Amino acid sequence: MKHTILKNNEKYSKQEYSKEEELTDLFSKNYENIVSNKSLFIKIEKQVKSKSFKNFKHSISDGFLLVWDNPTTPSLYITEIELEKHGIDKHILPQLGNFISFIQSASVEELDAVRNFLYNEIKKNKKIFDKLQKDTGKEVYELLDNSMEDLQILLVIDRISPELSIGLSQIEKAINVKIRKIEVSLFTKNKEELILFSDSEITEDEILTSKERLKLEEYTLEYHLKNKPEKISSIFNLFLNHLKSKNIKISPMKHYIGFFKNNNMIFSCVVRKNSLVYYSKAKINDIKPENFNIPFRDVRSIGHYTNHLPTEIVITEVEQINDLIKYFDEVFKKY
Repeated sequence: MKHTILKNNEKYSKQEYSKEEELTDLFSKNYENIVSNKSLFIKIEKQVKSKSFKNFKHSISDGFLLVWDNPTTPSLYITEIELEKHGIDKHILPQLGNFISFIQSASVEELDAVRNFLYNEIKKNKKIFDKLQKDTGKEVYELLDNSMEDLQILLVIDRISPELSIGLSQIEKAINVKIRKIEVSLFTKNKEELILFSDSEITEDEILTSKERLKLEEYTLEYHLKNKPEKISSIFNLFLNHLKSKNIKISPMKHYIGFFKNNNMIFSCVVRKNSLVYYSKAKINDIKPENFNIPFRDVRSIGHYTNHLPTEIVITEVEQINDLIKYFDEVFKKY
């Protein structure tokens, strides 16, 4: 089947990639427009391996993508760039399986080695290094260290077949891992180029219908708390226990946990390894922040998984939970 884009009465024909490097170069040049202008693709091959995982033959990544739409919750993606024709069972899924094994079994020292490697690579380019610090307001080392808490996999591919889509979905649900999928197609007319892409990353909004929300509710609290430190799980459970006395619906999504009152999301939580990042429906000055001994930040102009919630609260210690609960009760009464 021939695919064509019609633009201003001009026809652009789809170009097939003859080799993987063509897709790699296209993504490298356009990733900021495809993913985010607050992202950095580090195009460098690196073997990611842990001592507890023995099959290292194909565990070489095509690069790493760092995304900091919200500097509080940056993400790091081990990136695999593939062509559909390379085969699902013998190449694509085994390669992704190696990365999954690394994410699940890597020691602190092995994760630190990846962080240090990326830090040294970024440091080689002073312009990029300074831009990262200016954009995020954080030291590059700190940003990378925080991003390791949300280490994920990115698959960039020309086409995801139905068979591959099913395989990836089964892996995500069975192994509790996040795989972001981006399909990138190139269309040309003479020397003019058009890029068509799709991204599996979505931001769920409170305007979702009940039917749409049901489709997203495939995740569980256990999914978010798995492999998290006992301290973080304990703090979250203290907050959760408080909600039992209230008419609150708890909806675990892929990237966050939503808390709904009358089908209206008033709170959400992103569970990290060293923190719990909450978002509130109340604007930062609607409920006096000085009455609570917890850190507040206005994130109306900063992208995050629940963009319609304008206030961010980062919890790291159990001593903060009482103030968080008091604040939540004020939000509950107000909305």
